[in-house]
Amino acid sequence: MATPIPTMDHRYFKPSEQLTGAADGSRKTDRCNGNYRGDCNLSINRGTGVPEERNTSLWITGLPGSTTVPKFLASITKTGRVRSTVINGPNESTGTAAASISFFRRKDAEVLYNAIQQGRMVLEDMIPRVQWNRNRIGEEDSPSYASRVLLIAGDPLVVNQDYLDGFFKSKFVYDIDDIIDHGTVPGIDGPISRLEYRFGSWRSQASFARLALNLELRGFLLAEYGEDPCAV
Repeated sequence: MATPIPTMDHRYFKPSEQLTGAADGSRKTDRCNGNYRGDCNLSINRGTGVPEERNTSLWITGLPGSTTVPKFLASITKTGRVRSTVINGPNESTGTAAASISFFRRKDAEVLYNAIQQGRMVLEDMIPRVQWNRNRIGEEDSPSYASRVLLIAGDPLVVNQDYLDGFFKSKFVYDIDDIIDHGTVPGIDGPISRLEYRFGSWRSQASFARLALNLELRGFLLAEYGEDPCAV
């Protein structure tokens, strides 16, 4: 008898509080506005006890009003692995957008900070401004291979965009930078489908996706971190 396709039931992975609406609103900070796609209640997301010199988060203003996560991240290369990205839509008075971005390492954040200060980051002929984010994010103790990019391979019944999009939407709130289909290759037990999901953030997005996939779809697929294009 063929193995049935797994359901979307929440069996092992508890959906994020932002998705369920169960979070206590009084616990929110400035970072946790309607555009944030992570878990506002994590201490790392509240800037608790992070010294200024270890802050990895930047606040970037003066962006085109049409700025999206994919457009913003496409302008960042040879910098480092991105931990999180938040885009704030256009300001009513200026028509410009803003972004908050954090990295795994302080030195990578400094690379982008210096590039913007020197006018080397341009989006739609606009040169943005940058400052260190007052909502500080430190260099947390994360695996050296952690990434906002997830490589997923396995049974084509589940490793396809329709199924995975529905799976992720039932687990957490997220932004997508890009989804790349790497095609299907022969396997010992049948064809193996391969997809690359580039999330807007690692924290509470790619990290949640990897955990949920490996917990709930074990035996159907494998999910591992891939290289962040912002680092190459």
